[in-house]
Amino acid sequence: MIETDVLIVGAGPAGLAAAIALKRGAKKRGDGKSPRVLVLDKGRSVGSHVLSGAIIDPSGFEGLLTAEEIEKLPVEAKVVKESFRTLLCRKWSLKVPWVPPMMSSKRYPVASLTKVVQYLAGIAQREGVEIYTGYAVTELVEKDGVVVGARTGEKGLDKNGTKKSNHLATEEIRSKTVILAEGGCGILTERLVAAKGLKGVRPQTYAIGIKELIEVPAGTQTAGEVMHTFGWPSDFDTYGGGFVYHVSETQVMVGYAYALDYKRPEVDPFDLFRQFKSSDAVKRHFKGGKTVAYGAKVIPEGGYYSVPKVQAPGVLIVGDGAGLLDSLRIKGVHIALQSGVAAAESILDGKDYEKLLKKTSGWKEMKRVRNVRAGFCYGLPWGVAMAGFAWLTRGLFPFFRVPGLSEGDAAGLRKLDGKACGMSSVPSDMEASVMPDRLTDVFMSGTIHEEDQPCHLKVLDRDKCAECRAKFGAPCTRFCPAEVYRMEDGELEIDFSNCLHCKTCRIKCPMENIDWTFPQGGDGPRYTRM
Repeated sequence: MIETDVLIVGAGPAGLAAAIALKRGAKKRGDGKSPRVLVLDKGRSVGSHVLSGAIIDPSGFEGLLTAEEIEKLPVEAKVVKESFRTLLCRKWSLKVPWVPPMMSSKRYPVASLTKVVQYLAGIAQREGVEIYTGYAVTELVEKDGVVVGARTGEKGLDKNGTKKSNHLATEEIRSKTVILAEGGCGILTERLVAAKGLKGVRPQTYAIGIKELIEVPAGTQTAGEVMHTFGWPSDFDTYGGGFVYHVSETQVMVGYAYALDYKRPEVDPFDLFRQFKSSDAVKRHFKGGKTVAYGAKVIPEGGYYSVPKVQAPGVLIVGDGAGLLDSLRIKGVHIALQSGVAAAESILDGKDYEKLLKKTSGWKEMKRVRNVRAGFCYGLPWGVAMAGFAWLTRGLFPFFRVPGLSEGDAAGLRKLDGKACGMSSVPSDMEASVMPDRLTDVFMSGTIHEEDQPCHLKVLDRDKCAECRAKFGAPCTRFCPAEVYRMEDGELEIDFSNCLHCKTCRIKCPMENIDWTFPQGGDGPRYTRM
């Protein structure tokens, strides 16, 4: 058994911010006492499971890093030109005449979040933080209702659960405080929220975000140019949009986010992403390019009213795991950083974490746009109206809580009706180098799972699978961005080795029949510049 003062589960922005703030806060107190801080991450290396846009609001680094450290962040470009477009179809789009002030990102850094967290990890280690990767924390340990630590998962089991020659047993870590920084749809966080009755006013709602990095010829694009879109190929009933970020003169990030409360079972988000890339307004940004990296994750976009209670005896929840995201700008890195700092302050000074969190600028930002996401539940026009009200009145109107989802994202999925879903094929004139198929994209994510291990994706009831096929046409074969699920001779087959750990299946399965459990630590995507 290992003993520590603070155990942080997850080496993302929130977890590393908490670790740095703990060490630096203790040093400022000058009493010579510094807590032992352990950070465990299930990825093979720091950042290998981290994915974001990412245009980063730099306010999250204030008070955490020194001015010199902020200056040295691994950023190749800052936003110098930004635009918003409504895509009407593949050929036509309308440019919004101005960028609303609440949406502006001028001079914000455009960066790879993978590289940013690796940079933060280096700072944390120099402060004395112990970071261990390749260890999946699979269980919280409680005593008399108080979380007192956690256990890691076993490694080296074959597909039947038998120990292999490289078997590594579980390890128990005892800690005075555990900080859960798992990211969106964190399994330990969800279990804790359910067990302790910590749910927010509304259930969390998610979007699936799909992203590629495309290398383009030098001299053809401008570093720091960004574009956001809404409209086509999304329908008017679903919250969706895309982005193009020029992270450098030779690299372009292209992404598409689609709300998982969509209603048509025929929808394939990966297909929508390809449609988005084929639009005239988008494809000009990567002409002559080649896709070199791919990834996908879920975005907790429910906002203010979906945030659970963020603390229970012995444990604090930070970052995306708590749903800390500005649902208008779809930005959460800065709020995650602020939540990590607030968690550290609460531990060092014995203060109430929730009260500290609510004093941050990020929380106030979330409160201002608290009704935006709910508006999109009633269609695009209402959503745009709610966003406009939030901007014009700085969140004062509407003064009441706009009704939103009362159940999870899967609840509203309609039965198959035989009608065409309106999606079209990608035009043949698109360059093959920027339109890889799904499995080629998965290969470029670096995803690797040891094949001879228990499958971490559990179908709970095969009879429910048959019912799902009859009612919804096996939507898991479409909503998964990695082709983990496919039909073979009328039966559902699972290729868990493709899994990107996005957990879309856990969220969107209409029968609630898929349980996402932990594969052995170190497996999964290996993002290096996402």
